[in-house]
Amino acid sequence: MVTILLLLGVLIGVVSALVFAAIGALTMLGGVDATRGQIIPGFRTDRPGGAERLLTLVGFWLPLIIVVAFAIYTGVRIVEMILAALV
Repeated sequence: MVTILLLLGVLIGVVSALVFAAIGALTMLGGVDATRGQIIPGFRTDRPGGAERLLTLVGFWLPLIIVVAFAIYTGVRIVEMILAALV
């Protein structure tokens, strides 16, 4: 019975780690798509200065990178927990 519960916990952990990795990847892909489709064309029509462009990109990408980093970190921690449970 304990073995079945351990395997079920490992399966749930692996799936949740994969979900967090997918969240990170989809967030990054969404950021690239938004940059190409919305931000860059907006720069062409509005013609902002260099500082405004930089602040816009930093203001957009910094939170995005933080979300991706937390998603990857959470996935790695879940895998570490699974490995610790199996040892």
